[in-house]
Amino acid sequence: MSSFLVIALLIYGFVNYFITRSKLTIATKKENNIYQSENITSPFILGIIKPKIYVPYSIDEEYYDYVIAHEKHHLKRCDNVIKFVAFLLLCVHWFNPLCWIAYICLCKDIEYACDEKVTRDKDKDWKAKDCQVLLNCSSQRHLVSA
Repeated sequence: MSSFLVIALLIYGFVNYFITRSKLTIATKKENNIYQSENITSPFILGIIKPKIYVPYSIDEEYYDYVIAHEKHHLKRCDNVIKFVAFLLLCVHWFNPLCWIAYICLCKDIEYACDEKVTRDKDKDWKAKDCQVLLNCSSQRHLVSA
């Protein structure tokens, strides 16, 4: 029974990955590893070996630099790999509610740490715009993604 649920969670993760990837087949390359798509509502990184940054077309041009700085910092910290490993651990320890809480907290902490690092040495105007971008992007997300 328990190995069935581990496999079910792994299948869920891979199916979500492939569904997301299929939505991004028509994404337009903006620069280096940055792509834009009309099929997404918030920016994110997809991939482990050759990760790519995806941003929606709906992001205002004035906020674009803030979003890219945030996502590039995720790449610098290898947050995409950390989150993948954490999800694999969650699949194995699915029965432990503390692991679910830890995974959710990890995802939130990754975002908070990235926000803090990106805004650390910036002036008040930059921080104000960055906070507006974060508010706009977070209002589109409802759940922690795997």
